[in-house]
Amino acid sequence: MEETYTYNQLVKFLYHEMPAEEAMEMAQYLDEDPETRAMFDSLLLAKIQLPKARFHPSQNALNNILRYSTKTALEASL
Repeated sequence: MEETYTYNQLVKFLYHEMPAEEAMEMAQYLDEDPETRAMFDSLLLAKIQLPKARFHPSQNALNNILRYSTKTALEASL
């Protein structure tokens, strides 16, 4: 069970989703425990290899959303 806790904490640390004090403790723990550091390095490598998210949808996607929105608004008013 401890391994899952460590894994979850590593993911939070990787994505900067933990309080600063906890992050400092995790950084120190990673310096002291080679096995956990290896697990973190593995997660970091996996994160780097993930495709980057697109934050700018294509014009076609926007048009589809707008069309659907207009259609459902029209149906709701009937």
